Amino acid sequence: MDSVKTLRHPNKRVDKKLLFYSICISIPVLHFLIFYVYINFNSFLLAFRQYEFTSQGISYTSAHFKNFAAAWKNLTTYDTRIWNSLLYLVINFGVSTPIILLMSFYIYKSRLFSGFFKVMLFMPQILSAVVFGLIYKCLTNDVYLALFPNAENNLLLDLDKAKLAVIFFNLVMNLGVNMLMYTSAMSGVNKSLVESAQIDGCTAMKEFRYIMLPMIYPTILTLGIVTLARLFTDQYNLYTLYQNMAPSNVPSIGYFLYLQANQPADNALVGQANYLSYPVLSAYGIILMAIILPITLGLRYLLNKYGPSAD
Repeated sequence: MDSVKTLRHPNKRVDKKLLFYSICISIPVLHFLIFYVYINFNSFLLAFRQYEFTSQGISYTSAHFKNFAAAWKNLTTYDTRIWNSLLYLVINFGVSTPIILLMSFYIYKSRLFSGFFKVMLFMPQILSAVVFGLIYKCLTNDVYLALFPNAENNLLLDLDKAKLAVIFFNLVMNLGVNMLMYTSAMSGVNKSLVESAQIDGCTAMKEFRYIMLPMIYPTILTLGIVTLARLFTDQYNLYTLYQNMAPSNVPSIGYFLYLQANQPADNALVGQANYLSYPVLSAYGIILMAIILPITLGLRYLLNKYGPSAD
């Protein structure tokens, strides 16, 4: 009997472990199925429907591709939002990445005042976007008007300069996180490889170009793909600065869609005034996904194939 109990006891322990792991796995799986698969599937179906108000309440009928036609018309009519989104992408990643990489390398090498620069550059993330946004608005309003008393508007509301103010805010907000990612990637590079190069007379710039860049290229590629994938959805910085009162030449696609998605509830089904209905917004999202997905995958393929190799 004792031997039988001894044999059964390990099985009970295995069953408890299996139950524990099953619960741990089921939570993220359920979260993914409910909040990603189910909700997005309903949004996909919503793009092919239209709502009607009847005496019995709200009913929906098939709209075929009418919502897609309305979404495409809006997208192409107000193309300034597209160009703004592309401009913010190019500046925030294409232009800023070489600067951030050099600054990250300087901090990695622990040069003069590198610790101070690290704290100051990461300060916007420590303060949170809302707090830093209030500080930035104070600088672009009170401080700017004090320095330039003849200015008609503050910097964020000046049609000629507002876009530059937004670009600078985006750069500062993205600087700390990207710098931390690149610095961490550089810290993971094999020290013996760097030391061998230094013994052979490798300068700091050659170390950066021929060792660091190829070794941390996967991190650069990942951040680039993530930034590109958010081309039509990134809106948080604009909303932090303007809420729903941005000048006409500043909004991006992401900012426009965010305001549309948070429209008054009584407009949401049929769309009124300056708002699009939820079915049209669902079609809008599908169109943007169809545009950005092949571009992202194609760029990833090209960068993986022709980018620098650590070998």
